[in-house]
Amino acid sequence: MPKIPPEGMAQVIPYLFCRDVPKSAEWLVHAFGFEKIAVTPSGPSRHHGEVRFGAGIVMLGTAADQFGSKAPRDAKARTHGVFVYLADIDAHFARAKAAGAEIIDGLT
Repeated sequence: MPKIPPEGMAQVIPYLFCRDVPKSAEWLVHAFGFEKIAVTPSGPSRHHGEVRFGAGIVMLGTAADQFGSKAPRDAKARTHGVFVYLADIDAHFARAKAAGAEIIDGLT
């Protein structure tokens, strides 16, 4: 019987839809310090990606009308949220801002 969850995977994993999975994965690495696990083609013009931050994993998929999924900018709405516990929020915020993250609300 296979191990559930698989070795090295979290029990619950957010799956985020985006326009460009390879670009999004690289941006998460650069802006937020994620580790890229994998980015692989999953069909014509589609990709599946996985990134890790500490013990947490986030999966990424190409938004596609055929699957009823939209990237947040295409949906014109906030479509998901992810909460991360950090030891140094000021440094994390500065890194994200320097990488061009769109700051909606500042630190409070």
